[in-house]
Amino acid sequence: MSRPQKQQTPLSANALNTNEPETISEKASMPSKKVIHLMLDAGRSSIKYQAFVNNETGTTYFDKAQQPPVMKTESLVCCVPSVPFGELGAFSLSRAKDENNKDVVEHWVVGSSARLQGKEYIAMSDSENYKVDYFPVLALGAIASLPNLLELSTGTSDKRRTLHIRLSTLSLASPLSLKKAIEQCKWIAVDGVRYRLCFSKQGFLGFPEGYGASLWASERFDDKQFHTFDIGYGTATISEYSNLGKLPKRVTCSPNGGGGVATLIKEFSLALSHTDSSKMIRPSQLREILETATVGDAGISAIAPDGENIGAELENAIHSWMKDSPLAYALDDISVKARRSKVALCGGAFAIAPVQMLVKERLLKASIPESNLLIPENPGTVALSEMKKLYEWRNDRC
Repeated sequence: MSRPQKQQTPLSANALNTNEPETISEKASMPSKKVIHLMLDAGRSSIKYQAFVNNETGTTYFDKAQQPPVMKTESLVCCVPSVPFGELGAFSLSRAKDENNKDVVEHWVVGSSARLQGKEYIAMSDSENYKVDYFPVLALGAIASLPNLLELSTGTSDKRRTLHIRLSTLSLASPLSLKKAIEQCKWIAVDGVRYRLCFSKQGFLGFPEGYGASLWASERFDDKQFHTFDIGYGTATISEYSNLGKLPKRVTCSPNGGGGVATLIKEFSLALSHTDSSKMIRPSQLREILETATVGDAGISAIAPDGENIGAELENAIHSWMKDSPLAYALDDISVKARRSKVALCGGAFAIAPVQMLVKERLLKASIPESNLLIPENPGTVALSEMKKLYEWRNDRC
């Protein structure tokens, strides 16, 4: 049964001396106050973030384009003895005082640059709880990586500025726990400028993981309910949404841990080990090969570092992944649900062309009407990019 057609309605969702005393003129900074709306999806594989700014003159995007870009970097962190200047994701922070009441300063590099520091880095995929434990560092790394950070701040000093931030997360963790952790961070320093952190009390909204995909689907499905099937790096998750009101509301969620791309990479490595080739391909290279694999008239093409086409091995790995991993349970589940419910296929796995093709073939063999399966143009980022629809451009107060 179809529901009445929705009307498009705007929706709202509410190298410096680090211990030097800080002087900030609130009266001078308030007229030019800008609020950074930051949507953050800090996953085990990557940190995806989208930001926009509103002030008295309206909405300003970082790239001055029609919509704010979704930025992405690896979920890696590295604690360093001193912060490297000019590297993306590098910053200092303070979240504690010592016995002399002076700031305890930490130096971090977040993202792909963490690999370049000559020290051991930590990957969020190394432990199930790391992406929660390191959430403040991941979030501040995303903030430090924002373009034009100095222009987005307020204040009268060139070296002491303030950032007004309204932070929302896509996470299974409690937003209150994340809020408590990040509010311990009083300031960050990026490229020689120290920024006092002012987090909006209206921020820290915790949305279901993949919620942006439901916003995308809600505009395309007139049904009273629908599902999203999100295959990420670690988990394959099936969510059911009610589609009766202005906003979709999640009804149920069934995560299948171990059903994500991380398991596919292991299967791919295993498939390659059964060949005659004695060459070793690192997991990071396998992931790059996966993401650049294509599907053509000649079948699957995946090019190894030496130029060899290992598409056959990739195809075997995908079939093994679908049959002999927790993904198999998710596929069986969605194969039943999708016979009478429309499904949005999303997540990083569906951004991999061979995965998209073979998973869709598997679902169609289960007698699912093809019209019930919809794939966004950018399945890997739709969960975050569509979140901008929740906000109308208006002023905010910290």
